[in-house]
Amino acid sequence: MALRDILVHVKLYEEWSNHIEVAAALAKDHNARLTGLCTQRDLALLKHMLGADSAAAREREAKDKATLAALEQKFRALLARHGIIGEWQTGEGNASELLTLAGRFHDLIVVEQTDLRRDEAGWDTAERTVLGSGKPTLVVPHGYPAGPVGQRVCVAWNGNREAALAVQAALPILAKASRVTVLEGEGRETFPSLTKVPPLDVIAYLARHSVTAARQPLAAAEPNVGTAILAQAAALKADLIVMGAYGRSRLHEWMVGSTTGFILQHTTVPTLMVH
Repeated sequence: MALRDILVHVKLYEEWSNHIEVAAALAKDHNARLTGLCTQRDLALLKHMLGADSAAAREREAKDKATLAALEQKFRALLARHGIIGEWQTGEGNASELLTLAGRFHDLIVVEQTDLRRDEAGWDTAERTVLGSGKPTLVVPHGYPAGPVGQRVCVAWNGNREAALAVQAALPILAKASRVTVLEGEGRETFPSLTKVPPLDVIAYLARHSVTAARQPLAAAEPNVGTAILAQAAALKADLIVMGAYGRSRLHEWMVGSTTGFILQHTTVPTLMVH
């Protein structure tokens, strides 16, 4: 398993963010291709509401053109600076929907943590990309330092499907880490027919993939799991959290509180999630 194609979201209407630099550092570290996808939400809205040939849509398209050109130039300079290959792409529409589609042809999607005060109104791009794409998605907090991540990794493990998918997706990163700590919490899944279960050990699984990991209990119950994960990650000076997203139904998460939503909103550590 290797990390060969990385997709990073480039915001047209916001400042250049360090999550792009983090994506470039990952691409360099894994000899991967980096694709920058710049999304034009406002232009798509105008085309839907007023028509592609409307004066407002044409005006917005002309206004966006110079910004797109400047961002492309900056992105290509980034590729050259890191000595990596890549591609520049644009799309019109909500960022999460564009990332979901384009992400199907990439091994990892990199997005910035959503700021609901200033990002696409009513759209949590990070959450919707994690849930909609089905692909590993790395969410980089606002203002996180530019540079590589994945030297000191915390794996939030409860044995469920999503956690297993996240661990499998992160194997190329875990294999290069200097320290991996598995935070073991309580399992969520139930299998009523089972009377005997074979040995299931995530530490042994990681060892078979050349990843040495330490085990640490995560003594927390809902709705405090997210707080406990972030506290232990901070204590361990982690620069990456790996975890599954939404192991229960969205209705249940809404009623009792969502660990995934809490992490997405409050994390100060880059977090790789899979749904």
